Amino acid sequence: MSSDHTLDDLLSERDLARMTKRSVGSIRRDRLLRTNCPFIRIGRSVRYVRSDVENWLRSLPRRGGQREPK
Repeated sequence: MSSDHTLDDLLSERDLARMTKRSVGSIRRDRLLRTNCPFIRIGRSVRYVRSDVENWLRSLPRRGGQREPK
C-alpha cells in the first residue's frame, strides 16, 4: 500500500463481504486458499485496499445472464 492511501481506502472483511454479498467465512476461506483479492495485514487485522478490490471484481468472469454495469 503506498503512502497516498488513507484509512478510508481500507476495507475490512465485513466490508468486502457486504460488497460481494458473501459471508465473512467465505471471504476468510478464499483468502486462505489465495483465491480472494489481494490483502494486507495490519497487526492481526486483515484489510483490503479499495482500488485492489475494484480491480479484482472487474477481473472476475461474468456469469451468464448478467448484464455489464453501465
